[in-house]
Amino acid sequence: MSSNKIPDALPDGSKLLWFETLKVLGKGGFGITYLGQDTKQGKLVAIKEYLPTAYASRNEFMEVRAKSPEDQETFEWGLERFLKEAQILARFKHPAIVRVVSFFRDSSTAYMVMEYIEGDGLDVILKKRKTLEEEYLIQILPPLLNGLQLLHKAKFIHRDLKPANILIRGDGTPVLLDFGSARQSVVGKETEMTSLLSLGYSPFEQYDTTGDRQGPWSDIYAMSGVLYRAISGKRPPDASQRIAARLRGAEDPMRTAVYMGGDRYKKSFLAAIDHGLMVLETDRPQSVKEWRVELLGPDKDNTGQEGIRGKAEGRTRLKKRKKSSWRSFIASISELGEDLFDDEDMTLVTRKDIIVPVRSEVLRKPLPKDEDTKIAASPSSKASSQPTRVSEDVTPQQAEMVEDDDTFVTIKNETQKPSKIFIEPITKVEFIWVSDGLFLMGSRENEPGHCVDEAPIHEVHLKGFWLSKYPITWEVWRQLMGNYPSGLYDESKKNHPVERIGFNDIKTFLSRFSNLGDGKNSYRLPTEAEWEYVVRAGSQTLFPFRGGAKILTDHAWYRSNSEKSTQPVGQKLANAWGFHDMLGNVWEWVDDWYSADFYQNSPAKNPKSPKVATSKKRSVRGGSWASPPKECRSANRQPVSTKISNNMIGFRVVCLKKG
Repeated sequence: MSSNKIPDALPDGSKLLWFETLKVLGKGGFGITYLGQDTKQGKLVAIKEYLPTAYASRNEFMEVRAKSPEDQETFEWGLERFLKEAQILARFKHPAIVRVVSFFRDSSTAYMVMEYIEGDGLDVILKKRKTLEEEYLIQILPPLLNGLQLLHKAKFIHRDLKPANILIRGDGTPVLLDFGSARQSVVGKETEMTSLLSLGYSPFEQYDTTGDRQGPWSDIYAMSGVLYRAISGKRPPDASQRIAARLRGAEDPMRTAVYMGGDRYKKSFLAAIDHGLMVLETDRPQSVKEWRVELLGPDKDNTGQEGIRGKAEGRTRLKKRKKSSWRSFIASISELGEDLFDDEDMTLVTRKDIIVPVRSEVLRKPLPKDEDTKIAASPSSKASSQPTRVSEDVTPQQAEMVEDDDTFVTIKNETQKPSKIFIEPITKVEFIWVSDGLFLMGSRENEPGHCVDEAPIHEVHLKGFWLSKYPITWEVWRQLMGNYPSGLYDESKKNHPVERIGFNDIKTFLSRFSNLGDGKNSYRLPTEAEWEYVVRAGSQTLFPFRGGAKILTDHAWYRSNSEKSTQPVGQKLANAWGFHDMLGNVWEWVDDWYSADFYQNSPAKNPKSPKVATSKKRSVRGGSWASPPKECRSANRQPVSTKISNNMIGFRVVCLKKG
């Protein structure tokens, strides 16, 4: 539909970074979804805009603004949650889960860019056909259950399953949409919760603003509601009505699925739906795996197919929960109060977050007097070199870097905000704003692959800075440096990171970049502290994502998957702050001179290792296409002579904006 008919919608043809809106696909109380186009790849996308109409509207300058100062806090809170949802969803790769390809802030609000999928919503199909045959349901259920099982293994809950949020592609396969209510359940911590209630499909525990009683069983209730609608032609009664009837000792207003389905469906299938719709969460199946057997029988397509980007698959242990009490139900009802607002059949309930920062022990180990640093030859050229170090006590098992999911720790950055993006207008280099913050730099003595120059772990405070989203590519290099050095440019690799470039040539590139256009901006290499701050993105583990080396291939081009060459930037997953290729592909020069003992005396604020009489090398970080996993650790440092130019070292840049 045309955006002219939708209040507050962006005009058709509006530009958002390299995306362009084409028309409005739909509007709800929390935002507008547009059909858009990725102008770089020529692909259609779905663009979801955060615009909660109860609190905000679009002004004459096309910016989304809170309606009043009182609404500003609520608007900002929701904005951060929207971006968090996008970041969460971007981690999943499964045919039954819609894929997020980008998310960003613009026009004083936020946008989530998803793959565009053509098909019909299950709600549309049900309006046309009223009910669905068991054969059809048995066909679409396995992939949907696989997708839910994957979410639950990652400790996420969809929380808004209903026919409108299940799309059936043209080939008949289903996909789950609209994770606007998904929240991570962090065991042992209180977390900010938003409960989106879809009447008839949301279980009663979602009326409880604490979220304490929610889990996989909550999604099972909602999916059972979807199946109930499909076999009966009617939406189940709202869970609050069913609870109220039970409190009065009255009959449940919902006729059972066994009754509604009659002889048109297997009794075991209908009984499984009824089991999933039990009003008390403790009376339902507690996992999709358990419920699947009731619905489909044993061994019916129990594979999750693909997995989580950023987390290895594994069992999620569910905490034992106390049996539901009528007292808690009554308390839940009384908590609803005046703070709810309705959008058709949707209700928003919010509660503030309490986050407990994690402290990391500082380990100090003196350096040996004579540190041995070795440089090995590059596998592809005698003239180039692959920097490697001899680290202490690294066993073959440790070198595999298998990191247990339970060891993943994050340090909360008190000031990091959702990303701001700046695109340099001539070269089109993208920069992401990294807010002021502090982090713990270095590695523990017992970390696999640990080297003594990574100790001690020390607290670092940094000012905010703009850092390029990708390493500098040959396409950007050529705009400023032409065909210099002669013979290196290859049109087929214009989107690969530059390499075989001398350090002095990089200095020339930075000088030309700084003099580009009106010369208001200047450019430099990131410091070693800035680089590690960004690659960690709040983590404090070997690798900046759950799953460790087991899923390194999703995040980096390295020895096992690179085919012995650099690869185009941006093909692997971004880190939590939106940066690509921080690990692997090419080592990256930093602005510091290498000093093995610098961490022992490093300044706490904006540190940078200076050049001293003994300085002969600079640091490179991140590993390359030829690196084993241990060289792609967040803390890994390598000393390299600035006289060396090889096919494994590149760089990215910091922009110092003026005015």
